[in-house]
Amino acid sequence: MSARRARVHARLSALWLLVKPARHGLPALPILAYAVITAVALSVVVLARAYWSAPDPEGVGQYRILAAAMMAALVVPIGTLGATAARLSARRREDRLATLRLMGASSTWVRGVALVEAALIAGGGALAGLMLYVPLVPFLSHIEVTGSPLGADRAWLSSPLVVALLLSVVVIAITSAGASLRRALISPLGVRMRHDAPRMHWLRVVIAALVVGGSVLVLQLTSVSWGVIGITAALVAAFVAVMAALHTMGPYLVARLARRRLARSHDAATLIALRGVLESPQAAWRQVSGVALASFIAVPAGSALGFLDTVQRLSEAVTPEQILFFGDIRLVVVAAVAVSYLLVACSVGVIQVAAVLERRTLYVSLDRLGMPLAVMTRSRRLSVSTPLLVAAIVPACIAALLVVPVVGVSVVTAPLFIVTVAGCIAAGTVMVQLGVVATTSVLRRVLAEPDREL
Repeated sequence: MSARRARVHARLSALWLLVKPARHGLPALPILAYAVITAVALSVVVLARAYWSAPDPEGVGQYRILAAAMMAALVVPIGTLGATAARLSARRREDRLATLRLMGASSTWVRGVALVEAALIAGGGALAGLMLYVPLVPFLSHIEVTGSPLGADRAWLSSPLVVALLLSVVVIAITSAGASLRRALISPLGVRMRHDAPRMHWLRVVIAALVVGGSVLVLQLTSVSWGVIGITAALVAAFVAVMAALHTMGPYLVARLARRRLARSHDAATLIALRGVLESPQAAWRQVSGVALASFIAVPAGSALGFLDTVQRLSEAVTPEQILFFGDIRLVVVAAVAVSYLLVACSVGVIQVAAVLERRTLYVSLDRLGMPLAVMTRSRRLSVSTPLLVAAIVPACIAALLVVPVVGVSVVTAPLFIVTVAGCIAAGTVMVQLGVVATTSVLRRVLAEPDREL
């Protein structure tokens, strides 16, 4: 019995070693990220439900298509921010996890404990997001759908739906944390030995090109004869598939561009930055993945605004019902763009903190060799400029292919299209650079206490 108690005591001690708060307190950034995810998800579902149940006088299901398009445009940005928060949470426990594995704890046991911790953090963030949603209800109730305000009754979600959304946030966290821990738990030294950076194969571009081509074909073939369900399924499948293809192709393009720039670089900051990008192109892409998604959304959004403006200015046969529908489309477009950039702003802060922690050993070593903090900061800015260039241009071009007829009309007749797209891409670029500058204090703290945990 005493041996059994000793084993239980040892496991409880190991459990506390893994999950106890760091010396600087609770993981505030992951909790904040999950709170934002939850509040945004609840608000988006309110609008999507209102559009889904809106009256449809023409009988073609246009409002249901609008609701589905809104959900499809935001599901990947929300999932990306959730995965980023989970990776940061797992990274904060990486050293402790390695210690437990070296002490003989099984990978199954450590994985289970780490996933429980991820669930607790996500659950706390989800509850905080629910608290953020409550004061938003009065503002949501004044939003007009089909010309009438939502009202407080439709701005509130039912309890089962709220619980389902909160559980979805926790599931995202558990899934992302499990994927982050998978390779680290292969062996007791899995965390310490980071020599398994994935190679970027050209097949990534081939697969992405096939997905984009198939999505363009599907959208070109859609017609009223497909019905509401068919058109909705086509829109959702096409946009989600292309967003996934961007994450497949992006790291390869980042690696190719970094190699070309590395061959022409000479100063220390540029060399360190580009070598860091090539060390893990996927990690470099994750730093700007929010901008990629926002750029992808900006082109359909800008083209829709420009197209609607052109139709209302040049067409004399627009009915009052169509004018209301155009207003609802504008609301969805503005909401999608605003929410996507809100998620970008949050993910930039989380990702930049995670990037500092990921390369903590490098920065401490450079500091001991005498490299100034200003040079390190410049290197960090350069490390995001290469993937940022890919993230700003490639998704916008792919999105233009998907909605090429509307883009063609908007470019010729609506200057608002160009202004909207350029402004959105510029805003995403500035957000990432500001995220690098804002997290300089984290780097300064790492250098001030190189032998202590954040």
